[in-house]
Amino acid sequence: MSTGDTTLGGGERAFPETTLGFAGGLRNPAAAEYGRSLETLCARYWKPVYSYIRVAWAKSNEDAKDLTQAFFAWLLEDDALRRYEPGRGGFRAYLKVLLRRFVGHDERDRHRLKRGGGARVLSLEGDAPDLPELRGDAAGADPEKVFERVWLEELVQQSIGRVRDRAVRTGKEPRFRIYEAFALGSGQEPPSYADLAARFGITVGEVEKSLYTVREEIRGELRAALSQSAGSDRELEDEWKRLLGS
Repeated sequence: MSTGDTTLGGGERAFPETTLGFAGGLRNPAAAEYGRSLETLCARYWKPVYSYIRVAWAKSNEDAKDLTQAFFAWLLEDDALRRYEPGRGGFRAYLKVLLRRFVGHDERDRHRLKRGGGARVLSLEGDAPDLPELRGDAAGADPEKVFERVWLEELVQQSIGRVRDRAVRTGKEPRFRIYEAFALGSGQEPPSYADLAARFGITVGEVEKSLYTVREEIRGELRAALSQSAGSDRELEDEWKRLLGS
């Protein structure tokens, strides 16, 4: 994703503040939103968990996927998700504590979960992350840092995806395509506003407006996602500033 005019930091604007979000829905298996919350949990965190496991244990791709499934099965079987208390910290930090605990579990228990153990199998959709740390000597790689990097990359990509889907659904896809051509291209340098104006048959001013609007929608999606897993409004603000610089 290109930098410069498309930076996801920027001017101040109103955003929703912290809520229990999907984490709250995980606390009651009988609740109507429980299944949807599980889907959100897996979609948002399976790749960071998989990456942590690959680096921490130097596992193969398939073994790491099996153990990722086992971790989520263990979460459900151990009832750990119901014990999350937002007032004591953000959900991501809590999940990493559980992941470290899982890593320390007896190998026999992990293999039982890998085979199913009667636990629900959850869907891990999408390709596994390509981890630079595993292309050479992974001995010095920090699984915590890998988890954080993959988590942020996934958060950004899912936020962009939601904005793209909404643009298609509401008939505003051309506006997103302008942003896509400018910020998501494979070239080293983004095209100029004039080039985009000529390509899409609009004015430079309309290009600027489209880029600004889509950028703000992505920022809104990011902020909303962060608010669902932060333990407090202060933590949300600290996270927002630390990750996105605004």
